[in-house]
Amino acid sequence: NKEDLIPVDDMQVKVQYDVKFRYAHEKDNQVKHDKMYTEIGKTVCHSYIEREWNNEISLNKSFIERGKRNTNAFASLYSNIGEVFMGYPKGKNTVIYSLDVLGTYKYEEPIKELKWTIRNETLDTLGYHCTMATCTYAGREYKAWFTEEIPLSYGPWKLGGLPGLIIKAETIDGDYSFVLGGIESIKDSESINLWKRDFVNSTRKKTRKQEVLLLSRPDAILDQMGINYTVKTFSGTPVKLKFFCYDNPLEKE
Repeated sequence: NKEDLIPVDDMQVKVQYDVKFRYAHEKDNQVKHDKMYTEIGKTVCHSYIEREWNNEISLNKSFIERGKRNTNAFASLYSNIGEVFMGYPKGKNTVIYSLDVLGTYKYEEPIKELKWTIRNETLDTLGYHCTMATCTYAGREYKAWFTEEIPLSYGPWKLGGLPGLIIKAETIDGDYSFVLGGIESIKDSESINLWKRDFVNSTRKKTRKQEVLLLSRPDAILDQMGINYTVKTFSGTPVKLKFFCYDNPLEKE
């Protein structure tokens, strides 16, 4: 429903990236895949994971129909990327993390200018001539390939500030990668939107703390909330469910 959305800018370009990531160190051989969309406006750049956005639509529908949101009990959290509005409000980022049973956390942070080092290496990929650049952010080292053929200083997630659109980016350790899947110029009027939600207004530090706890110790969260996760075996013996621990978030610090 359009009344559930707050327009924050006019969309000019929509970029799709294919995302690969390892969500847990104990599952190094298991690589997950997602799609990220980066919507570029006049002053705002909005990045989100398609699966999480669609999940939000489903949860909002549940709220309208039943008066409460469903929960996926940690099933959809392990991309650990969140939703980012770069440049909204002016000079800041708005970051949103849907932490499932804990609620949807929102915080603002100053836009951090990434200290890119542009290298001499070039790459012709996906139809574009690209130049490599490297930087360190939030505990991870990145290398990215950007093209000046598309003079937009943006890329996936919080990666941007180069003299051209980022076509490909990856962490040096190979845990996360973003590769261009498609670009669409928006000709008709379309907005970059922020969902109207009952946010838990927080800070980056507090949100990261809750995220780490939820992803590494979901049993502790459920204990705190008084939620029973004990089931009975076929023999009738009660046992507590075991949860996967998603211990490899994109932001390490």
